[in-house]
Amino acid sequence: ERAEGAISIAELFADPASFEGKKIRVTGEVTKFNPYIMDRNWVHVQDGTDYQGKFDLTATTAEFFETGIQITLEGILALNRDFGYGYSYELLLENATAVQ
Repeated sequence: ERAEGAISIAELFADPASFEGKKIRVTGEVTKFNPYIMDRNWVHVQDGTDYQGKFDLTATTAEFFETGIQITLEGILALNRDFGYGYSYELLLENATAVQ
């Protein structure tokens, strides 16, 4: 169940330009968590929706999360971010924080 004001991952992938640079909110399950990479933590979230096979949203955060939990994250959506070293993202939720 999505939190109030949350956007589905399918909606983000369907029309990413309309959300670029904006503060958005997503609700989903933490499917992967990688701490301390490039001075930030990386969390992958899925909400059960998909757009043309795209269903996983990656976020950067200072917070720590356990895989398998349901969370709502809020952050700024960036498009086509390439950090090198294989870290390239069509969509990236940056500086995300957990919200209630």
